[in-house]
Amino acid sequence: MSRQVVTRFAPSPTGMLHIGGVRTALFCWLFARKHGGRFILRVEDTDLSRSTDDNIRIIEEGMAWCGLDWDEGPVMGDPTRWKGPHGPYRQMQRMDLYRTKIQELLDKGLAYRCRCSREILDERRKAVEAAGKVFQYNRGLDAGKGCASANHDASQPAAIRFRMPVDGDIVVPDLIKGETRFPADSLDDWIIARTGEGPGDIGVPTYNFCVVVDDTHMEVTHVIRGDDHLNNTPKQIPLFAAFGYDLPAFAHVPMILGADGAKLSKRHGATSITEYQAMGLLPSAVRLALARLSWTPKIDGKAVETAEEELLTDEQMIQLFDLADCQKSAARFDMDKLQWLNQKLIQRASWQELEPHLRPFMPAGWTGKPEGWKAQAIQATQKGKSLTDMAEALRFAFERPAAFDDKAVEKFMTPAVKPALQEVSQLADYTHEGLEAAFAGILERHDLKTKDLAQALRVALCGKPVSPGIFDTLMLVGRAEVVARLERWL
Repeated sequence: MSRQVVTRFAPSPTGMLHIGGVRTALFCWLFARKHGGRFILRVEDTDLSRSTDDNIRIIEEGMAWCGLDWDEGPVMGDPTRWKGPHGPYRQMQRMDLYRTKIQELLDKGLAYRCRCSREILDERRKAVEAAGKVFQYNRGLDAGKGCASANHDASQPAAIRFRMPVDGDIVVPDLIKGETRFPADSLDDWIIARTGEGPGDIGVPTYNFCVVVDDTHMEVTHVIRGDDHLNNTPKQIPLFAAFGYDLPAFAHVPMILGADGAKLSKRHGATSITEYQAMGLLPSAVRLALARLSWTPKIDGKAVETAEEELLTDEQMIQLFDLADCQKSAARFDMDKLQWLNQKLIQRASWQELEPHLRPFMPAGWTGKPEGWKAQAIQATQKGKSLTDMAEALRFAFERPAAFDDKAVEKFMTPAVKPALQEVSQLADYTHEGLEAAFAGILERHDLKTKDLAQALRVALCGKPVSPGIFDTLMLVGRAEVVARLERWL
């Protein structure tokens, strides 16, 4: 490609960071990384009634947790700072640029001031709809009734409308969906800036205007976004032309559905990225699961098929990602598949890779433990499906049991096992080899099976007959604490 590839993820901070948005951000990130380009995070906060600083923080933290690092965009947690040459990257901080560009359109006659009140518009809309037509400003039955030919000056407050073409088709070329045509006469003169506070004031610009100015000024080459934006594109293309801007390449990614084919919602499980983080999922598992929604990676020209092939690393995804391999139809999100991927990636990871992700789920005492202890703890619980499973499986190492499983006590705390527990309380060598050798002798002397002694120890140390391997359990609890917990049973 002759120009450096530049993609952007431009969320509106009007709510939580939805996994559909994260999937779009991931595709932008993968495409930029594959082509050695730049990935921009831009906050589109012109919806003043719903955009909040807290939602911006959630977006930044969610993106960071997902590992989707941005080359340009806001500095996390500081609305006054940004990185990159095209900042600021929050639209409400770019008003001077927008107003300059709107004035440029007004001066060229490509936009005009509209003084139509809400009441007047409502009356005209009702009249058009009563005639069985769809209301379009300055189109159809409304042609000639508005402000398009009035040449209003700046002496009164007014909204600003863009003059849309009336003939032919507006063609949207798309790298995923192919070519889509929209009849020009199906689109009316839309508002590019809301009514200002006083005469001559240009109010807050609208999304479809800001996005064109920003994409051009930030040198975006590829607009990869959800296909809910497809219908916005025929509004934006004439605006690119009005400014004399080259079109970026468009790629509209299909929406995500639930496993039942309905629109993804709370009833299908978590929908915001913070919920997945709280569930103890690895960011790498979330990235991989979302990447596979609408994208079929190909290795040597063949779609991945085996479970082993599915477990792609970030490096493999970057290398293989191709918009041509994205499907046009909606993808179905499978929570079971995500959890399967998560478990497989946990099992594959080194303890050093898992520790930073496990740390937030662990009690304060975790940070003071030596590295060797942490390594053993993680490796002993690495069969868990999630980080929360692992944290729960390690609770015994930090807390004495508050209660005991009555049925397990009755079954495993037999008179025959008590003398063996007494011997365990006197052991001094807490290496794996030392414990293994000592157990062999204890079991032989008391004519017990490994399960008999191991389950009794689990009940005594953990309150229930479930824990990692018994030697790991003893070593993680530690000799002094093992002796203390066994006292009540001897």
